[in-house]
Amino acid sequence: MPADEGGDVVLGLDLDDPCDDVIDFAFEAARLRGARLHVVSAWHDPNFLSVGPGEVALAKGPLRAREWDGFQEAVLRIWRDKYPGVEVARTVVEGRAPAPLLAAATGAALVVVGRRRHLEPHVGPRTGPVAHRAIHHAACPVAVVPHD
Repeated sequence: MPADEGGDVVLGLDLDDPCDDVIDFAFEAARLRGARLHVVSAWHDPNFLSVGPGEVALAKGPLRAREWDGFQEAVLRIWRDKYPGVEVARTVVEGRAPAPLLAAATGAALVVVGRRRHLEPHVGPRTGPVAHRAIHHAACPVAVVPHD
């Protein structure tokens, strides 16, 4: 289906832990649909206790936003090469991920998010806050891709 008829495939990309399985699933879904892939990532100010030398978090203000944007672009570079026919739109915002992801999902064909495979003792598999919000609030199908 042409991209202008079926809507984008939207990928919620966690820049703290970009997962190849989730990214590959989203690119392949966009390729199969002939759709544009809209990649949405959110970043927030780091906890000063968690910052190591050379991390993006050491940049200040607008420079930090540019660093996160460049990091998202670098993560996607190999996938753009692997899927040259897939048009990619990118969004990197400061704050929490669910709101911009759901905004991008308006009119989308599919939303793709990841879920870590770890199990909670006595509870079983659980979704994180982004996957949970997407499942319950996106107005389109949602693919939750498990990963390690």
